[in-house]
Amino acid sequence: MRKTRTALTALTVFALSAAALTGTTTGAAATDSFSTSRAATAPCTVPDAFCATSGSGDQLVLHCGESALEPWSGVGYWDNRLPGGGIVKMFDYYGSVNHVAPADSGPTEINWSLVWALRTYC
Repeated sequence: MRKTRTALTALTVFALSAAALTGTTTGAAATDSFSTSRAATAPCTVPDAFCATSGSGDQLVLHCGESALEPWSGVGYWDNRLPGGGIVKMFDYYGSVNHVAPADSGPTEINWSLVWALRTYC
């Protein structure tokens, strides 16, 4: 019984942390309407930011020093326009870096199913 409570507590803390991260990063795309889908072939290109796009056109915009859990699965795109040669590390479920978006690159197609979280470094 004790082991179950510990697991539930850890899961609750993780869920609250994920909600906090998601809430802070999606606000950066306040001008985008999530009810209006953009074509996957036209990924966003927000100046001085990293922009991730789902296959249905939903967007996640990150600026320097921000991180977020990646909410999609399937094919999408990323475009890295962070200032000062900023890069983005993409982490898998286990916390290992499985991809790095180099400075001033994209749009690049990606399988979001392999990405769990994103973090910008500028």
